Amino acid sequence: MGDVLGITSAPNLRDLGGQHTGDGRKVRTGIGFRAGALDRLSDSEQSALVAGGLRLVCDLRTATERGDQPDRLPDSVTYLVCDVQRGGGHGADIAALFTSREAVEALRSPEVAQGFLVEVYRAFVTTTDAHDAYRDMLRALATPGTLIHCTAGKDRTGWGAALLLTLLGVDRATVTADYLASNEHLAAAAETIYVMADQHGIERELVRPLLEVREVYLDAAFAAAEELYGGIPGYVRQALGLTDTDLDALRTLYLT
Repeated sequence: MGDVLGITSAPNLRDLGGQHTGDGRKVRTGIGFRAGALDRLSDSEQSALVAGGLRLVCDLRTATERGDQPDRLPDSVTYLVCDVQRGGGHGADIAALFTSREAVEALRSPEVAQGFLVEVYRAFVTTTDAHDAYRDMLRALATPGTLIHCTAGKDRTGWGAALLLTLLGVDRATVTADYLASNEHLAAAAETIYVMADQHGIERELVRPLLEVREVYLDAAFAAAEELYGGIPGYVRQALGLTDTDLDALRTLYLT
């Protein structure tokens, strides 16, 4: 989507649609979008997003992130905070891991770093903060022209997108492939951080698990939903409090 609209300052900007469902339908494009931080949008890029259909933005970031990198949006766009990690805990302090060598080395190994992200994804499913955020996000996505985003657009946004597509009937393999596409979209940004790590004597492999999306992360969220709620249908009804009316609104809007 970023290429189509000529937007280069918003990382991982893309359409939520385009996939086929298990029953042969298709997720409409031009209805919902996803991205990373929107704090560097130029005036012309803001106009291009509005021309592309943007009407509402759901910001999944913490208060600190929002304060440090506030979205730049036209007045015509509605802004909604859906803070997945407002209470802190796993994931809310990932950025802090890059502030000093000691902080990064506290992860000790790539295996420990990966385990950290696994717990982040489980928390997307298990915490009340995340329940509130993803409930509000899914209801907002029933409005045409809604964009969901976090900082990189890969973890909090990645689970949000995977959740929407699953509810629309997209099969797990396709959902996973869409999720993993963030690695390609964010490759250049990740390389910049790897160079910074090299300059500070930090091994790339130690931070790589924090900069990538991996199937094991997404699997951890789905597994938590299965363990606690019997699967995604139980999770969205019991934990998020969504109704049949909420789900029907999404399917009516997105499926063709």
